[in-house]
Amino acid sequence: MTYSGSAELYDLVYSFKDYADEAAWLVSLVAERAPDAQTLLDVGCGTGRHLQRLRARFDCEGVDLDPGLLAAARERLPGVPLHEADMRTLDLGRTFDVVTCLFSAIGYMLDLDQLGQATAAMAKHVAPGGLLLVEP
Repeated sequence: MTYSGSAELYDLVYSFKDYADEAAWLVSLVAERAPDAQTLLDVGCGTGRHLQRLRARFDCEGVDLDPGLLAAARERLPGVPLHEADMRTLDLGRTFDVVTCLFSAIGYMLDLDQLGQATAAMAKHVAPGGLLLVEP
């Protein structure tokens, strides 16, 4: 399932989330494990609410399958590269110090095969010594 046709409601439905606190926790986690990290890719970025906060610390990019959510993210994040892609076949041709898949976006994988494909595609984008953080 994607949020096509309801992107305008996405942020309203999830208004209970504390994106600032979650981003701060993620920044502290990265600081402990990869203090020199500079680049971050958020897979399943939705409307960009995490990236809105993470870009203060990282050079960020985002990926989502839903064009409506990406349109909202583009309005929120001018200048941040955002890509329309499926996490199972993602291939941006570069690596990042940190790759995240937050807010249970990985849960859209329907079986173990899709889960493996998505995880492998994300891992391919992690620079040597970098981090892959997947929130189930």
